[in-house]
Order: sequence, then structure tokens, then C-alpha cells
Amino acid sequence: MIDFQYYFHQLPCFDCKKTTVNTDLGWLTAAMKDDVLAQVTEIISQGNLEPDLSVNVTCTKDEARDYLLLNFYGYSEEELANQVEAEDEQEVADEIAELLAEGNDVAVFEHEIALQICTDCDMGEE
Repeated sequence: MIDFQYYFHQLPCFDCKKTTVNTDLGWLTAAMKDDVLAQVTEIISQGNLEPDLSVNVTCTKDEARDYLLLNFYGYSEEELANQVEAEDEQEVADEIAELLAEGNDVAVFEHEIALQICTDCDMGEE
């Protein structure tokens, strides 16, 4: 298996935009995480702080299977080895084949990051 880890990162509260909150980035490789954070930093620096940030994740053919199964199909790292349902495996293979059929040697996926609300703002809404 490719070295995917489940990452979190301190990002601004989507309400007050001042306090940072531990935010779920999802299953990524270290290189993907760095790329995602660079895109998020750019989005934030432009003042485009929406509750959901959309960035692109670039995967090699080998990474794409694990990326999709971990992030979109909800498999755990342990399940990837031998517990993937045949139907899911086929859907993922078809999607990757479709992306790579266009002459690409990498697959690019839209990756959503849901910003969190800080404790101070959360208390203020009650």
C-alpha cells in the first residue's frame, strides 16, 4: 500500500475567520498534503473563506485507487489490503481508466475540506 495517512491541520474558523481549528484534511500522502495546504493557503490569502474549500489532488495511477477507496468509499487502511468489495473495486478501476484514457499519466480529483467552527463561535450560536 502507498503511504497514506489521515491528516488534520489548523485552519481558520469559517465563522470568525480568526481562531484556528483542527480541521480534517482526509487521507493523503505527505506530498498530497503539502500540495493541498499550498492550495488552501492560496485560497485563504485571497479571502475566499467558504465553509467548504475545494482543492485538487493529483494522484499517480497507483495512488488513485487507494485515494478513492479511502476518501470516497470510506474504506479503512486495513480494509484496502483484502476487504474491498468487487463492485467498489470495479467502479474505482473504471473511473481511473476513464481519467487516464485521455492521455494523462496522473489523475486529478476534486478534494473537499470542510472548515470547522471554533468553540467561541459555536457557543455564541446557542
